[in-house]
Amino acid sequence: MSDNRPFPPFRVSRQTGETRLTLGVKPGWTGPALLAIPNRILSHFLDHWCKGAGISFSLEDNDWSGSWQFDHVWCEDLGQLVGRAAAAIHDHRQPIAGVTGRASRRSCMDDAESAVSVSFEGRGAVRWAVPAGADIDGWVDAWYEPGSSQASAAYGTNLRQFLDGFAFGGAATVSIEVIRAGNLHHLYETIFRNLGDCVGAALGTAELRPGQTSGLAAVPRYVVEGL
Repeated sequence: MSDNRPFPPFRVSRQTGETRLTLGVKPGWTGPALLAIPNRILSHFLDHWCKGAGISFSLEDNDWSGSWQFDHVWCEDLGQLVGRAAAAIHDHRQPIAGVTGRASRRSCMDDAESAVSVSFEGRGAVRWAVPAGADIDGWVDAWYEPGSSQASAAYGTNLRQFLDGFAFGGAATVSIEVIRAGNLHHLYETIFRNLGDCVGAALGTAELRPGQTSGLAAVPRYVVEGL
């Protein structure tokens, strides 16, 4: 029986004097599902990335003995590891099936819009284009624990570290243009969606299924009943 998977499952690790991370990587997206990482907003956005890329992750090792308390470090290191996973898929598929290695996507969500381009050419670089006066580094969203108590919050400055880390870990050239900033949750959702779509197109791992929609939770259904 032939193997139609775009790549075989594998494991990728990254270790420094501060942190040690290991991700399991599989083809296909079976979400929505939150990766068990401290920044739950990043986990939500990463799920959008996985859906567009046609890739799933599992966190297999997470040792933060040196600086686990710094969200900046967490976001940057995880971004580099996700980028290295994408580069490994590129290196696996390139001699077997060939890859375009590059893609561009533009999308909007309510009051926000962005455009992302990616090229896997062995040169890690990031270009951000942000309208004058737009602040994309501030508060993005919060998450809550059972009982409705706020647990923590995510900030754009650290989400940008994930995206920058992806470029350097994946040795990819990434261009991110903010067209309309709007609500920062909406903005970063479009950016992660665009980046995932770019990776799926560039590496040939994207998958479309009947009933699939733009978001993770599908189109809402309303019921109107007489009183």
